[in-house]
Amino acid sequence: MVQVALSCRLTQMQDRMREVGRRLYRLQQAPILGNEEYRPFLTAMDSDDQSLVRVFLAAQEMLVSLHEAIEIAISKYDASDAAASEALHTFKDQDAR
Repeated sequence: MVQVALSCRLTQMQDRMREVGRRLYRLQQAPILGNEEYRPFLTAMDSDDQSLVRVFLAAQEMLVSLHEAIEIAISKYDASDAAASEALHTFKDQDAR
């Protein structure tokens, strides 16, 4: 149950990041007027790995990877739980004889 709740929360976070990403895109665009005054801001927004745009994009990628890892962990846990339950039922059946 905890894994499912975490997976749902990650999905919500990814949705929110997509919403913010749409607005972030507008910050990357130079205005039609006053472009020279805006250029230092554009450079600061997307110039290196520590800039806002690149950190934001890296966070989005990390959330995707985390979500995939949790989904894999849930499926492996479910498979393990099913195998353990099946093994216990086998032992119960043997004791009943």
